[in-house]
Amino acid sequence: MKLRFAPSPTGFLHVGGARTAIFNLLHARRHGGLMLLRIEDTDVERSKQHHAEQILQSLLWLGVEWDEGPIYQSDRLERYRERAEELVASGKAYRCYCTVEELDAERTAAEKAGEGYRYSGRCRRRAESGDTQPDDAPHVIRCKVGPGPIEFHDLIRGDVRFEGELIDDFVLIRSDGNPTYHLSVVVDDVDMEITHVARGDDHLSNTPKHIVLFRAFGANVPTFAHLPLILGSDRKRLSKRTGATSAEEYRDMGIVPEALFNFLTLLGWNPGGDRELISGDEAAQIFDLSDVNKAPAVFDPEKLLWMNGQYLMRMSADEIYPHLAPFLPGDTSLAELRPAIELSKARGRTLKEIAAQLETYLVDDGALEYDEETAKKHLKGDDLAGRLTDLHEVLANTEPFDVTTTEAALRALAESKSVSAAKLIHPLRLALTGRGASPPIFDVAVVLGKDRTLRRLRRLIDRLEGGSDTPAGTAQS
Repeated sequence: MKLRFAPSPTGFLHVGGARTAIFNLLHARRHGGLMLLRIEDTDVERSKQHHAEQILQSLLWLGVEWDEGPIYQSDRLERYRERAEELVASGKAYRCYCTVEELDAERTAAEKAGEGYRYSGRCRRRAESGDTQPDDAPHVIRCKVGPGPIEFHDLIRGDVRFEGELIDDFVLIRSDGNPTYHLSVVVDDVDMEITHVARGDDHLSNTPKHIVLFRAFGANVPTFAHLPLILGSDRKRLSKRTGATSAEEYRDMGIVPEALFNFLTLLGWNPGGDRELISGDEAAQIFDLSDVNKAPAVFDPEKLLWMNGQYLMRMSADEIYPHLAPFLPGDTSLAELRPAIELSKARGRTLKEIAAQLETYLVDDGALEYDEETAKKHLKGDDLAGRLTDLHEVLANTEPFDVTTTEAALRALAESKSVSAAKLIHPLRLALTGRGASPPIFDVAVVLGKDRTLRRLRRLIDRLEGGSDTPAGTAQS
């Protein structure tokens, strides 16, 4: 068994293409087959090498590892011309010398008659009658399509039938000598011994033409699987607003590749039961294209964020850090951030959110800003500076400086002052993080360390003793 993923480098790798790559890979792995990567870059005007490179990088980031390739169609142009000439020689294709003006006139006449346009077959009749023109006259090469049904079994859609009478004699080689998509794809699939073609539903109308070509070459017709569309959360065709974003953009949003791979795997396929978290290796044990749903899948961005949060929560700091590093200042190391990452990873749905939480530990103690609304809410009472001074003294004498002993010390102080522990905890949180919400504040204190905790607490006390309930330098709303 051999499958292929064959993107055109006319843009970034979007989520629909990424899902197609994943489904090809999983089916190949399930059945002990191979997956080939082919770059279909014969569209000279639209294909760009930098897009091809970005597609390769996105696939590798996502965890899609191919077995053969990448093979570039632009390196095989002579092979396509050679095979087209074989079809002409065997009478299965012919040269068409009709001009653009003649074809436009045919199309206009069909429209006026209220009929669907099909090529008249004028040059086919000429070729069959022996009325030929010089080979160097401007022409295209067309494939003959005979009457009768063109049928195949699709792994997802079931039995499919097209009528040959409704299909044009389609172009194989353009007048500039370049191959069309139909020719290059089929020649490659034959030469590269592709047994299964899994691609988007939008290619379904191309399939009867390709079957005609496979048969014209005397080659085995591969098994087809046409993947249903991906819809946005509004149940309309996926748009940029509803998720039609490139894999690179999801990486830049702070999605980890394992989560995006998992999410895309479940767009149209279910591993059974209500399971939602499944690794690529696990999916490869049970995935089959015939189990993909016929109905369009719905892309739910909120579900992706939830899933990403689940992956972050389960990953170690060492696993998270390589993905997190691009969102952090350049001089931060895993060693200094490991405890902070472990503490913060369950509170963020994206790497960006975790990076924002880590600012608490990276900012200079003297540059920490206080959230204005939190300061107004919790910095109250004439005796607050005194209470926090007592807390500073208690924490300075707390040994060991761990979560259990620091919490016990604060609560003992609150009880001795006949105030609720919250009256100390909320100002302490503001002093250490500048925010009204954070991981458990005693965990934060331990990650910061005793010296930094005391420094930040002293800074807030000094601000309060300066005479303002809302310290200068608070963050502006």
